[in-house]
Amino acid sequence: MGDRQKRFKYIMVIIAIVGVLGTVIPNLLDTSYAAAEKAVICLSFLIGVPLVVSIVYWIGKKIMKG
Repeated sequence: MGDRQKRFKYIMVIIAIVGVLGTVIPNLLDTSYAAAEKAVICLSFLIGVPLVVSIVYWIGKKIMKG
């Protein structure tokens, strides 16, 4: 794996971690939702954010390889 690809991978991992923590934690701390609504929102974010990041990573990797 080249230097550019390693850097791209690290950036995508950081974006995924920040994306998950930035969406899940505020929803858990919000008191206006019931527990079931919080669970559904958090589960959808825990599945959706890494899925989107992995798709973007896959596309970026294909573009970088040429």
